[in-house]
Amino acid sequence: MATTIRRWYRLREKFDILALSEGINLHKLLTGTILALGLAIGVSGTTTAQAAKWTTGTPKVMRGVWYAKPRVQRKGHDTTVTNNAMILTPKWLYVMYDYGNHDYGGNRLAYRKTGKQYRLRAYDRLDKTWSYTKLQRTGKTVTLQKYGTKRAGHRFIAQAGKSYQLQFQTKMSAHLLAK
Repeated sequence: MATTIRRWYRLREKFDILALSEGINLHKLLTGTILALGLAIGVSGTTTAQAAKWTTGTPKVMRGVWYAKPRVQRKGHDTTVTNNAMILTPKWLYVMYDYGNHDYGGNRLAYRKTGKQYRLRAYDRLDKTWSYTKLQRTGKTVTLQKYGTKRAGHRFIAQAGKSYQLQFQTKMSAHLLAK
């Protein structure tokens, strides 16, 4: 035991001489090291939040055919009937909005539920993009809004799109979902 103590004192003397020759205050060095270790341990222990995971498929309560009242435009002898619509099956999604001027869809569906809202994503193989849609159902009405896209290898692009109110179509959905 005595030899261990002597070794300790010799080591301390060498370190003190080294610290004095370089102008290092031993007390400040020790205090700084302890504070740095304390901060590192404290910061690493505070990450407990976990992101919500995407569930594959589609929510059963949202499946079916949904569309709004058709808009009829007559110009001379031409009549144009346009609509906002969404078709959602267990395997794929098709959305037509802005009265037929824009559409998107895809397969490889996944969703996550946040409160009363569903966030749905679908992959379009032709464009190689992910489309993100918010859905909220109230009875036989669903509110739909496209909120972003993501191309393969690129970052997410948020889009504050217009919301659309769509009505559930029982007759069309019965044939589509019958299995």
